[in-house]
Amino acid sequence: MEETKLVERARGGDARAYRELVERHQARVYATLRKITGDSDLAMDLTQDAFIRAWERLDRFEERSAFSTWLYRIAVRLAYDALERERRTTPGGLDRDVPDPAPGPDRHAERRADAEELERRIAELPEVQRAVVVLRTYDELPYKEIAEILGTTETSARVSYHYALTKLRGRYLEEAKTE
Repeated sequence: MEETKLVERARGGDARAYRELVERHQARVYATLRKITGDSDLAMDLTQDAFIRAWERLDRFEERSAFSTWLYRIAVRLAYDALERERRTTPGGLDRDVPDPAPGPDRHAERRADAEELERRIAELPEVQRAVVVLRTYDELPYKEIAEILGTTETSARVSYHYALTKLRGRYLEEAKTE
């Protein structure tokens, strides 16, 4: 069923329609929040919170953007709030390790280690830059949609992405020189 029809039915109280919206977007929202927060448990909690908040505020969805854009905006704001709360309560700010995935075949070990290192470096970026990198690189969203999600301009999203990549490349080159 078309997403706009699902939203319309969900607004009318149809829980099945909303459940289908959840099923369509849950995996991507979770993956995005996982990359932004660096914490799978927190990402799962935030994913659930985002869908609950979207359900409660569905009557406020104005359809000026896609449902997914509106949902991402809710999810990313929840992630920012959670990271800020953690920063205030954890001495020294965030200090979390990305959990190791299950061991795979030897031929994938190096690629997996590189991916883990990249996720760690992305987690060290400032919040907005981190969100732009995740939404652009992993979710392959256009800058216009990223700007809508983050409540900024398209130019600002592009600049944040550029600065984030510059930082990531700089750290990579610094480490390559020391090896």
